[in-house]
Amino acid sequence: MTSSSARSRNAPLHDYAGLLSELGAHLNGRRESGASTGLLIVHITNLKRINTTVGYRMGHNASLEFAAQINEMLRETDWMRPLAHDRYAVVLDRLKNPGHMLLAANRIARCTSSININDEVGLQLEVRIGAAMFPEQAQNAESLLRHAELAVETATLRGSIFSIYKAAETQHLTEDWDIEAQIGDGLENNEFELFYQPKIDANTLLPCGAEGLMRWHSPTLGAVSTERFIQIMEGTDHIDAVTSFAMHCAARNMSEWPAIDSELSVAINLSPSVIEQGNCVSRFKQVAAIWGVPLERFTAEVTENGIISAAGAGLDSLQEMRDAGIRVSIDDFGTGNSSLAYFKTIPADELKIDKSFVFGMLESDANHRLVRTIIDLAHGFGLTVVAEGVENAEVVKALQQLGCDVLQGYHFARPMKANDFVDYLTGSANASRRLRAL
Repeated sequence: MTSSSARSRNAPLHDYAGLLSELGAHLNGRRESGASTGLLIVHITNLKRINTTVGYRMGHNASLEFAAQINEMLRETDWMRPLAHDRYAVVLDRLKNPGHMLLAANRIARCTSSININDEVGLQLEVRIGAAMFPEQAQNAESLLRHAELAVETATLRGSIFSIYKAAETQHLTEDWDIEAQIGDGLENNEFELFYQPKIDANTLLPCGAEGLMRWHSPTLGAVSTERFIQIMEGTDHIDAVTSFAMHCAARNMSEWPAIDSELSVAINLSPSVIEQGNCVSRFKQVAAIWGVPLERFTAEVTENGIISAAGAGLDSLQEMRDAGIRVSIDDFGTGNSSLAYFKTIPADELKIDKSFVFGMLESDANHRLVRTIIDLAHGFGLTVVAEGVENAEVVKALQQLGCDVLQGYHFARPMKANDFVDYLTGSANASRRLRAL
């Protein structure tokens, strides 16, 4: 280990001023020669979750071990400084091209797999790495640090491990911050609305439930992409507020549907951060009591990767919901990174096949076999199977032949406002009565 890297390990935490001073001196020494310097900001994104799941000592030790492994892979003239318990700055000296930053980032990311935090909960360090290069992307220490931090934000929003600073992406980040600033007013001004997309029983082809999907039409921003504003809300208090809003909307609407269908359930999408809080059951119970709706009419929908991300505390929360009578659904199945060993421990009632597999199942033998395998696997674990992305009658027939239980997609209906969904249910009920009369 070099003297500079050893010195960085003993540097005080949160010392951005110290980093700027040392980095500024380093860049001045390289300015005349024209040699490039890369700066990586390494953020351990789930350290807080690790601390709350297995304890601060284990989390702190994992962070220290991670830092030690980074130090071991650095060259003589590279150095690292801790900025926070979950954040490190890595300076890469005399780079020939930006590709070397990507190589270094990949090596750093691979370090996380060798750090054993706790065998029982299956936790692993998760990182986001942002990079910027001097003098190509910044002319001084402060702008280099700022650009590397912006790259971390970009990686986080993309859901990728690594991102190199690009000026055009800064504009995208600025737009995201504008959206975030208006979310609070949007919630207060009732600009958000819960739409419903019906879930169809594959045998009767009649509605058996619905998925609640949040929509936002801002008077200043227009219609904002759901994926975008949910991604922005993650990690803020807004995600709690919009989750509560969705729960209350669904419960209020279900309380108005008994004349049409008194057993219809609604799925509410829950983020990992909401599940990890461990209070989902109490929140559902409170909402159910206010609107007089049985807990059994709620389904908590969580993505496959979200379940993996939530880990120990999240799995306990899912089990508590099931014990209380709330159904648990694994969304976007097939797109995540879960293993079969992990899958068998997930407390769930329902599995939703991601639409990317359903779209191509008639054109691709591989997709068809994959859908069949997922259905058989889920049924082997006693799970109901929902296929998303059903867009034509041929796919309906193929899924029925494979034994799929529930269908969802534009072939039946697009997501619709609550009033339109009531009309849809009324029409379906009338059609069912006509069929029974034949």
